[in-house]
Amino acid sequence: MIDLSLIFKNQTIAVALSGGKDSMCLLHNLLAIKNDYNLTIKAINIDHSIRGKDSENDSLFVKNYCEKLGVPLKFFKVDAVQFSKENGYSLEQGARVLRYEIFDNLLEDKFADKIATAHHKSDNFETVLFNIFRGTGLKGVVGIPKVRGNYIRPLLSVSRKEIEDYIIKNNIPYVEDATNFDSDYSRNYIRNEIAPKILEKFPSAEDSVSRLSLLAKEEDEFLNNLALSHINQERENYYISTSLSPILIKRCAKHILSLLGVTKDYESVNFNDVVKLTTLQNGSKINLPKNVVAVKLYDSIAFYINETPYGIGENAFEVKTYNFTNYSLKISLGDRNIWDSSKENPDIRRVWDRKIFHFEEWQTVFHQD
Repeated sequence: MIDLSLIFKNQTIAVALSGGKDSMCLLHNLLAIKNDYNLTIKAINIDHSIRGKDSENDSLFVKNYCEKLGVPLKFFKVDAVQFSKENGYSLEQGARVLRYEIFDNLLEDKFADKIATAHHKSDNFETVLFNIFRGTGLKGVVGIPKVRGNYIRPLLSVSRKEIEDYIIKNNIPYVEDATNFDSDYSRNYIRNEIAPKILEKFPSAEDSVSRLSLLAKEEDEFLNNLALSHINQERENYYISTSLSPILIKRCAKHILSLLGVTKDYESVNFNDVVKLTTLQNGSKINLPKNVVAVKLYDSIAFYINETPYGIGENAFEVKTYNFTNYSLKISLGDRNIWDSSKENPDIRRVWDRKIFHFEEWQTVFHQD
């Protein structure tokens, strides 16, 4: 039933075990091939403190079941409700963040080689619909990947109906999460209200969306690799050509934000603004999230983190001469050739490295009185 191409001999696999049908089905399948693949099977259970006593009872069920089968279990209790409020997440998002933080730590601590989650074909169908409804690009159509790093999803080609039939056939016990029937949650609304109507009219919709996700994944990977090939780096600054197509400029900008440590809190309008830079005059700048700045420099766009105390678009000094006790400082507009040659001067190079050159193309001349 599970995708055996994701399973390798002699590995330790930990199942994210909630006690529901999907994860219990996954655990049963892995235990069935344990000896053939010389696997060590473990389990991870997390009480998100969302349903009070019901959550505690579900975790107790998982504990007792794992003890009965001799499956080592790691148990965690977190407060997803409070965490979500404090960090501005929806309850679904907050619970996921906490869950994967725990998973990441367990992988880092070598608790397991891989963590298997019980996402299935119906989950992918609902995820793609959810992404489309809230507005997505190609990445959102890719849906749920079978493999992401050390995370595997061996049931991703299996429908919810097939899992339910397997549970009945093998008389596998499980618990039911009452919140799954609460359509106030966006995912549940799609699962309980929208998906059944689509499948009634288009019975093969899940398979069709799975094929779409596979095609989208291939094209997304191709465009990502193409975009990465057009990014140039000089120290902590990144550059792309203004001659690239708008779609590649947007892709490049997204990758560069990630390279600069910005993995969220950006919007499509940010990338549209980067494209607009190609039509503006030299030296034009835009602010991006987390103090990242994009500036047009002739036939390229440079990206860097603003570390200066001055606001973007403001000049640190006026174009004039400043007189001091023993020195005068003259600041005047320079040209590209002066700055290119200044790269060879260690003293000016330090200024270059601090990105002050991004304010304008300045020529700074020191005179001793």
